[in-house]
Amino acid sequence: MVQNGTPLPAKLPGPPLSDRDAIADACYRAFASIDQSNEELLQSAVTPDVYTDIAFKVCNGYDELRNKVWTHVNENVDTVHYLTNMRVSVDTETTARVSYAAQAVHCVLGKGYEADSPKFITGAFYNCDAVKVDDLWKLKTMKSTHVWCTGDHSIMKPPNAQ
Repeated sequence: MVQNGTPLPAKLPGPPLSDRDAIADACYRAFASIDQSNEELLQSAVTPDVYTDIAFKVCNGYDELRNKVWTHVNENVDTVHYLTNMRVSVDTETTARVSYAAQAVHCVLGKGYEADSPKFITGAFYNCDAVKVDDLWKLKTMKSTHVWCTGDHSIMKPPNAQ
């Protein structure tokens, strides 16, 4: 796993973020948790009952997301995720929706900087629902529509998978 310095904490110091920025930050925390191998960021970014449908893999609840996706990626794949074109709709004081585009680069753990190492790159659109829990926005649902991919898809398969 590549550790790029010390990740920033879930609650950032300084002046409070606006609701729109705080909701976007929940999305950034979710993907930074993978890129920086930091489970605290994942816990801060999603609700315990989070529902995800990402890259054709459905997970119901935090434990399933952690066990089926996050742990596998953390132990076998280095990633960099880029989120852009983010749009946030604050619907009530405690509920919101957010959409964005994402590109993800995946490589075999510890091999990414090798010039000839295989990569798997994806492009997707995300639609998420967010809720405010105490004073922190978290994602309650995350759904992706993957549009394209290129590279070696086998990088994403768990070891010993058929």
